[in-house]
Amino acid sequence: MSEVSKISQNKNQNKTIAFTGGGTGGHIYPNLALIPEFQRRGFKCVYIGGEGKTMERKLATQNGLKYHGVPVIKLIRSLSPSAIANNLKIPFTLKRAVDKAKETLSKVKPSAVFSKGGFVSLPVVIAASKLDIPVFAHESDLTLGLANKLAKRYGATLLKANPHSEFDGITVGMPLRESLFSSKKTEARKALGISTSKKVLLILGGSSGAQYLNEQVEKLRPKLTEKYFVLHVCGRGAFPSQNGNPKLGAQPKNIPNYLRFEYADNIADFYAACDVIISRAGATAVYEISALKKRAVFVPLPKGVSRGDQIYNANLAEEYGAFTLCQNESFSDNFLPAIEKALQNPPMRSLSCDANGKIADIVCDSISRGEKCKDKKLSQNGSQLSCS
Repeated sequence: MSEVSKISQNKNQNKTIAFTGGGTGGHIYPNLALIPEFQRRGFKCVYIGGEGKTMERKLATQNGLKYHGVPVIKLIRSLSPSAIANNLKIPFTLKRAVDKAKETLSKVKPSAVFSKGGFVSLPVVIAASKLDIPVFAHESDLTLGLANKLAKRYGATLLKANPHSEFDGITVGMPLRESLFSSKKTEARKALGISTSKKVLLILGGSSGAQYLNEQVEKLRPKLTEKYFVLHVCGRGAFPSQNGNPKLGAQPKNIPNYLRFEYADNIADFYAACDVIISRAGATAVYEISALKKRAVFVPLPKGVSRGDQIYNANLAEEYGAFTLCQNESFSDNFLPAIEKALQNPPMRSLSCDANGKIADIVCDSISRGEKCKDKKLSQNGSQLSCS
């Protein structure tokens, strides 16, 4: 360890960073990517997420972090009776959640809160603001999600991954897990049980899978497996379980050149093993795949199904050498040609460099200056928000 690193570690030895965000992998994995960087600088790291058996609790505890749960509730953008009933509970649940988050933060006494957004993060951000704890909120997409819009109003410092983002913030890129770069092709294929001379195609729908992609893969599987060895990560519960064992639920029997998984526990092996990737265009996937310099075709969620940011993510990926396949009536016809096109072209170029270090520098500099930021309020002319 260098002398500079030792000084930094000693200076932060008794300081704590609280991380929050959850619901999907895109709100969790960037947090987990940052934690080793802060630990190297001497910080103690804790995770605050939803109560119960949440994805963020599982992943945080697997990574050796102290976990604290708070009540959470998600806004459902629908006018169905169940959605309306859910949304009417939000003010009451949010108040309980903020109170619990304030209690947790008062015990943990973090020097800062780092939020990756999502509905899970909101009560923690609000509570931190009320306690004058500085908040840093990272946005992966071109536009701000609802939780980060509200985080901005509560005084958070906005950090952004996408260099084309349309909101004010500091461009830092995407935090990436160091473990992504640890796997090698030969060892990864052996670990996954792959022995083939065919090109290996990896199909990803995101941490929860993608029903549309699963349906298309089922439809096109004979053609796909004739030409490629297919690794298909379909999402938990996407296919019926075998013999009541959910771990075996994803794997069909006696299909050559095809392996199906509910979840990629070690995504680094999947990335290393493949020659080309078909993936949804979540921001984390785009940045990971580009950093690993893989050949890729992204299938963005269309507007209406999402707020449209996967389309912008796919456009950004194209600038760095990927291809886009639109989810429309021609999808099946274009599926195999898109894979061939990607294989015939160079791999992606990396989108960002050392986001982990940049983010840690920003947070540490702010802490060393003793910055505090409370609720943002309208200025006297009402034209802009300012920290009080």
